[in-house]
Amino acid sequence: MGSQSPEAIGSFEDANDRISWLSGYETEAEVQAAARQIVEYFGLQSFVFGALFRDGGREHYRYLVGCEPEWCFLYNQNKWYAIDPFIDYALKNTSPVLASDIPLNTAGQGRLMAEAAEHGFRSGMVVPAHSGSVIRIGILYLGTSEGPERARESFHKHRNLMRAFALELLEWWDAKLREAGLEALDLDELDVDLLTKAQEHATAEEAARELGITLSRVKARYERLTRKLEVPNKRSAVQKAVALGLIRDARWPEARP
Repeated sequence: MGSQSPEAIGSFEDANDRISWLSGYETEAEVQAAARQIVEYFGLQSFVFGALFRDGGREHYRYLVGCEPEWCFLYNQNKWYAIDPFIDYALKNTSPVLASDIPLNTAGQGRLMAEAAEHGFRSGMVVPAHSGSVIRIGILYLGTSEGPERARESFHKHRNLMRAFALELLEWWDAKLREAGLEALDLDELDVDLLTKAQEHATAEEAARELGITLSRVKARYERLTRKLEVPNKRSAVQKAVALGLIRDARWPEARP
């Protein structure tokens, strides 16, 4: 996709197209510019998107920020992710929800929401993204400095587009994290194929036959993989590759359209 800033979105069809184009962008800056246009179409001003492991682990946690940068700084500085009721909701639910419909159970959560209101999230919604094809879940926070009625109107009008938007952002982030992981470890697609075969419990002979390469090359590659991943055997290599997002977790089937 080109690097020029997208034009304003004028229709549902245009918004749907823009969301589908996200997967074609190369850089975070391009995705962020397109995301801002989509959020503006929703009639909102602020957004934050994050992805974390399905068990709630925050290793390699990343943000796509479309709000005052100070907000994310304060959020992390105060470790509010440990008490964020929206994260707890997203880990357990797949449906978008108005932020006002998620109960606050502690004084700390009340302070978190009060501070969020000062940084563009006076009202808004939480959009979980669960994909069977990735090991992470995504959380899209959409907000406005206006009152709850504005958020409610946007939510009911654009709810389905918001779900598609969050899912595309999750798929984009997962692909980029996977690319970064492969590059950092100096692995290629053959390595990924061999890890996948090992995950499927294929023998070295079966992997060689199915991938059309020699048995000696398969064995050499598996030895190289265990060194690169710093693990003792193929099984451990598969487990680490899944944890790093280099291959799909077999427990989660591919998402269906």
